[in-house]
Amino acid sequence: MPLAEMQEAKEETLACDLFLAVGSSLVVFPAAGFPELAKRNGAKLVIINRDPTGMDGIADLVLNTEIGETLSAVVDLD
Repeated sequence: MPLAEMQEAKEETLACDLFLAVGSSLVVFPAAGFPELAKRNGAKLVIINRDPTGMDGIADLVLNTEIGETLSAVVDLD
């Protein structure tokens, strides 16, 4: 990831109240460090991934479900 985009991602991570990690094993760094950074900075952490991740233990909510079905249910508020 280019340096400018990484810096912007870090700034947004530090500013967020809720960090959603969606469809990631959370093992490829440096981007995989953002969920933990957000959590340490006071944000709630939600992980949506079909399989467990190494960060599930620090998450406020873990959904081991299919991403498409889960997000469709959230946005389909009719």
